Amino acid sequence: MFELYASGLYSLKKLSDVMYSEGLRTRRSTKLNKSRLAEMLSDPFYYGTLRWQGSSYQGKHTPLITKALFDAVQTILRKKCNPKYRTHFPLFKGLFTCPQCTGTITWEKQKGHWYGHCSYYHDCSVRKYMREERVTEQLASFLNIFSEKDARLLECIKKAIKESHQDEIEYHASIKTDLRKRYDAIEQRLDRLYDDKIDEKIDQEFYDRKFAQYVAEKSEIINSLQQHDTANTKYFEIGMSLADLAFRAQKILLNPSITPERKRKLFQYAFSALFLKGDKVRVDYSQGFKIILERASAYHAIFEPHKNLPDKQESTRKGVDSRLVRARPDLNRRSSP
Repeated sequence: MFELYASGLYSLKKLSDVMYSEGLRTRRSTKLNKSRLAEMLSDPFYYGTLRWQGSSYQGKHTPLITKALFDAVQTILRKKCNPKYRTHFPLFKGLFTCPQCTGTITWEKQKGHWYGHCSYYHDCSVRKYMREERVTEQLASFLNIFSEKDARLLECIKKAIKESHQDEIEYHASIKTDLRKRYDAIEQRLDRLYDDKIDEKIDQEFYDRKFAQYVAEKSEIINSLQQHDTANTKYFEIGMSLADLAFRAQKILLNPSITPERKRKLFQYAFSALFLKGDKVRVDYSQGFKIILERASAYHAIFEPHKNLPDKQESTRKGVDSRLVRARPDLNRRSSP
């Protein structure tokens, strides 16, 4: 629910419909109304904080969402206008930029098809219209990172991710050790503070001020520990997920049964920028996809060193140095993927 609303594509009314179909209902098995949904979306309980008599406390339960996701939802809730969900919208709306004038590509529907063209920012000279289907075809070629025969290559990349994850584990473990020491020190200060209050060495005002300070510090440390607990596996999970996504990327884009929202999410993971000039598509890969692409190209050189090597033009098109494609990296050397 939080993720859908944070996308900015769902109004509270539409969100209520979607969550009802997912099984979120009242005790009478009816849809949640908008005010109840807004109340749930504003409750810090879901990222691990409890409210009690006007104060906030760190809960002992496992958070369902991150603080960052909660904050993103609050930003949308505070806006004067709720996002408008539209059933039909162009797949590439707001994603492409004209490389000549840096203006956003505009999409118009004509005779049942979407056409993209430059918005003519700064009197741009590009006047050609491009049909959405043609853009999809070109974009699919940039997502053809793996073929059906590349399952072995995918496993090699995953193995490299697993090996490099050990360094990540050790880093977060050392940080968490320091955080726990700070937490224990604050606990001792709270004990001493309480003793001083009982012995009347300090007044109530001083006690309240220092107590609030220490509790806030404890809450900050607990949040940091949770972040490092999550980050300890996040790098590994993201790496593995990106590898799987790269393997399926072209099929996802070309599958008509997959929703536009999921395809747009794919674009966010795969590309850092998309450009459309007339009838030509150009992309900048995201850092994660760029690394996977380079790995895949390098492993291709290992398993098929004498055939199917991309020429210089093809390597440039995919954003990969041709020298890297022809290199045979040392398989015994550990490196981050």
